[in-house]
Amino acid sequence: MKPHLLSYSLPVAFQTLSLCVAAALWTPDTQANADLTAQIESFEANALPADLSGQGISLTTERAIMGDQALVWSWDKADASITLKRHFSRLSDKEANEAKGVYSGYTQVLSFWLYNETPQDNDLRIRLGNASSFTDEFTINLNFSGWRAVGVSLNNDFNLGQNSSHAATMDLQQLRIQAPRGVASGTLIIDRIMVSVDDNRYQWSDEQVTTRYDVPEIDFGLSSPLPAVSQAELDDAEQIKASLIDAFSSNPGTIDSLESRFAQFEIEKNSQGVISGRHIITDKQQVIYQPDHLSPTDKPDFDQYALLGESDSSGDKLAGYAELMLDLGKAYHHAAFINDRERIADMYLLMTEHLLDQGYTHGSSLVTTHHWGYSGRWWYISALMMEQPLTQKSLLSPVYQALLWFSREFKESFDMALKPDSSNLDYFNTLSRQHLALLLLNPDDQERIALLHKFSQFFSGALAQTPPGTHDGLREDGTAWRHHGHYPGYAFPAFENAAHVSFMLKDSAFEIAEPALDKLKKAMIAGWHYSNPYVPLALSGRHPFTDLSVSRYNNGIKWLAQSYPILDRTLASIHLQVGNYSQAQSKAIFGEEVEPAALPQGSWSFNGGAFAVHRSGDKMAVIKGYNQDVWSAEIYTNDNRYGRYQSHGSVHVIPAGDPVDNGYQQNGWDWNRNPGATAIHLDYDQLESPKSSTLMLRSDEGLSGATSLDNRFTLFSFKHKAPQNLAQFEPTFVAEKHVLAAGNQLYLSGNGISNQDGQHATETTLFQLAMTPQSSGIWINGQHHDATSFTTELGSGDWIIDDNGVGYYLIEADKVKVRRGAQQSRHNKTKADTSGQFSSAWIDHGVAPANAGYQYVMVMDTTPAEMASLASAFATSPRFSTLERSLNGHVVNDRANNLFGYTSFAANDFSQGPVKHLGTASQLLVQQDKKEMSLSVSSLTLNIGEDDAPTQPVSIRIELTGKWDVDTQGINYYYQGNNTVVTVSSLFGQAATVALSQDGGNDGNGNGGDTGGGEDNGGDGNGNSGQPASGGSGGSSSALGLIMLAILAARRTRL
Repeated sequence: MKPHLLSYSLPVAFQTLSLCVAAALWTPDTQANADLTAQIESFEANALPADLSGQGISLTTERAIMGDQALVWSWDKADASITLKRHFSRLSDKEANEAKGVYSGYTQVLSFWLYNETPQDNDLRIRLGNASSFTDEFTINLNFSGWRAVGVSLNNDFNLGQNSSHAATMDLQQLRIQAPRGVASGTLIIDRIMVSVDDNRYQWSDEQVTTRYDVPEIDFGLSSPLPAVSQAELDDAEQIKASLIDAFSSNPGTIDSLESRFAQFEIEKNSQGVISGRHIITDKQQVIYQPDHLSPTDKPDFDQYALLGESDSSGDKLAGYAELMLDLGKAYHHAAFINDRERIADMYLLMTEHLLDQGYTHGSSLVTTHHWGYSGRWWYISALMMEQPLTQKSLLSPVYQALLWFSREFKESFDMALKPDSSNLDYFNTLSRQHLALLLLNPDDQERIALLHKFSQFFSGALAQTPPGTHDGLREDGTAWRHHGHYPGYAFPAFENAAHVSFMLKDSAFEIAEPALDKLKKAMIAGWHYSNPYVPLALSGRHPFTDLSVSRYNNGIKWLAQSYPILDRTLASIHLQVGNYSQAQSKAIFGEEVEPAALPQGSWSFNGGAFAVHRSGDKMAVIKGYNQDVWSAEIYTNDNRYGRYQSHGSVHVIPAGDPVDNGYQQNGWDWNRNPGATAIHLDYDQLESPKSSTLMLRSDEGLSGATSLDNRFTLFSFKHKAPQNLAQFEPTFVAEKHVLAAGNQLYLSGNGISNQDGQHATETTLFQLAMTPQSSGIWINGQHHDATSFTTELGSGDWIIDDNGVGYYLIEADKVKVRRGAQQSRHNKTKADTSGQFSSAWIDHGVAPANAGYQYVMVMDTTPAEMASLASAFATSPRFSTLERSLNGHVVNDRANNLFGYTSFAANDFSQGPVKHLGTASQLLVQQDKKEMSLSVSSLTLNIGEDDAPTQPVSIRIELTGKWDVDTQGINYYYQGNNTVVTVSSLFGQAATVALSQDGGNDGNGNGGDTGGGEDNGGDGNGNSGQPASGGSGGSSSALGLIMLAILAARRTRL
């Protein structure tokens, strides 16, 4: 059985998925912990440390990593050594985790920097010991020049490869550096010796040091001999290169602004060729320092570091080194800088030399470079743009080799051998264009063309494939998976950059295959459907109140439209709508006139994310649950702390436009009152995750999913059962929730709402909206209320319209509280107090409810007159009703559309409407019009296979009242008595649709389907069939009868 609480402490260094969900970080209310304070010797004093001994040691200001000074060791005799006699405080992994406040994920690390002028194939020995003897050692190969970082786990990286291993001494009082055996003289520079706590996944081996983590290099796997290349292929490659450069060739500012930014990095090269500058690190390399616990002595020097990428998790460093390299590349190709190209090239080449000297070179792990794409992505593009100056300076080859080396974190993609984990959304986002740029830098014509062909095939496959299990990638229903689930925050930028790659390869020998374009198109259109234009709270992952919108990939929509052999007008029209372009403007964009799309209208189910979308006018309803396969929310210690109820059957009806203007703002937001959700109202300390690391809760037994009919109607169900062994979660909390969406109305019902929490009220929230200048106030039973302070209580038969014009008619809701006023809350990341003015309404089920329920109707856009009319109509002839409730079944009805919605949480018989039986956990929508019937049926489980097994479809058996002909091809059915049994397959929760009809009764010719035995075919499970469609005896054993049955089965099964 799959685990329900996802843990991301997997001991595999290069598992990119786990990188993004690292264990808990320090929080502002955590007291400083001395165990987390890095023990650092940075050689910044005026004299050598008193506890350091050895021949030939001195201080230097010529080169340094931390601060302005480093230690120079020049030895002139064999077996020389230097010894630092210092008592370092040691922590076991258990103690390191306790210091961090987590169960696992951290280790104590010894790390330092070495500068070597001349490479040699000899090993430096590092020896560790207590006060009286040396007990442990490891070696460092000196086969390098420049700076190298060394980092080993003191608890896990000693005695590697031996039958038994142990941690380095827990009484660490000596650190000795021993010169290579037999080497009589040499010089090394040493800086920033440190013992600190680090994430235990990220001490990577390299060509100098061996740790427990080997991150294999990329293997392109090219055949030999390589095929000959044509001039057309070479021309195509040059055109792709020109297109990629052109795509990034914008004006990056002025030469003065570029000079100013360059000066901030303090890069200099003296007359002896010694290059110096700020120490360059990646954002994730800050973790090893535990920045929030650095001593006041070390923190200022640490803050002088500069970041390769644009992100700075500590918030106090100069960032954007690689981005400046990109901007220099842009300037080099821009006409406005034609007279400054020499100076631009000089700055770029100095930045390149500095990076290489800092250890960003082939064979150097820098301890770790995880999340490399976010830090290093602009280095690739800038290198392509500056290919000519790099070549002239003999730097192209070392840069190419360095980029190839650091790309190994994404080996499963860069190898270009299609595998289940090859569809990584982070790769598409941060490194797919960079991968292409790297291949274009290969100077060998035959290799370059072979690699581009392989890239095309791989990229096509990575987009088109449906990865097995929970691997990253695009799914059949339009969801896009990252972190084991649908994740727009990762998907939207991946869409854009994958489409850009496709566009650049169009009309070349390396173009992307059309099935890949189609798969990406489906995911892009899905994103348009579930955004308005912003991504709703329910789909925000660990970033509630995100400003992510479909415009994030609107350029990608345009590029993908243009990637097809002829313009894809559907995508083109969506691009125009999202960008607010007119039909007149379309000619300049696409070379032909295209009418902009209207806002999408209708209903869609996305069971890959356990949610559904229903749209009417400019409003979008998002209905969200979770289950065994789909997590409820991504909760980190410092992100989305209070997101427990994000998927508790939430229903948000969101107008188009800015969410803040429409009342969705974080300040003052009550995290317990997610609209539509049923929740136990807790204080924020109790609501916060009980886990000190990542919590991505799946359900122990609960089911949730949706099915949509004709993209017009949707049935959604959520069966909730709280986790049984998780602190701060009430284990007795259960509930069922159902939504039927049709037209501009949603019928919401809940039943079986129960728990034994005797202290906190259970609530179902109707709405929660911040009062903004755009707020119109609320209407209650015809009375308008716009005061900032107001409370009342409503009951069954009442109605209310919220500040966004959404109406709520209370069919069965005896205690509904309405409140307008100030709310106090906390920020989801910092826990800082927040406040705001809010308008809210919720059903109060009371403390420890037993089988509570509710029914109400939402009208997505309405007026007081319409609500009054609806209330009057419901009083005499309700449009919606619940026809049947049982342990495993639920039936709802919409009279206006002759629509029935069936939910079975297990095999279940029904007594109401046209459906008699559903054979497994599934949902079915039925619309009947006299002698025609339409079905949409979906499995409530995704049936995700273990490990890398492909997802298998779920077979669903449906028994219908009466005899019906199936008009849909490929559907098996037969008659059982006077009923019709239909069997369909649902893959990954997608709906199977079936059209049926009656022609006045069966023609009596025995046009029945498969009558073989087995329970799913209407038999008794012992090989005895149900009644054949002819109406004759199912037990006939005559040869003629059997032959006839076979013939009739073939006729009735539409192939």
